[in-house]
Amino acid sequence: MDIKDIIKEENCVFKKTDLLSDVPMHYCPGCGHGTVHRILMEVIDELGIAEDTIGVAPVGCAVMAYNYWECDAQEAAHGRA
Repeated sequence: MDIKDIIKEENCVFKKTDLLSDVPMHYCPGCGHGTVHRILMEVIDELGIAEDTIGVAPVGCAVMAYNYWECDAQEAAHGRA
């Protein structure tokens, strides 16, 4: 059986939302930041509110979050996100 026979649209159980960029994430193994980013972008996509969404990236590990989101984003001062 060829791999193309297995990977078909009807066999797909997960598809990355277009609101999550293809940039490799820099978070540590086991960190939940990547999971939270994925879930947030899936919900924003499902609700159809990407054009009305502005993400806020805090200082710290998630400071580069705007690189992973395909929606508008702004950085915030420490403790202000």
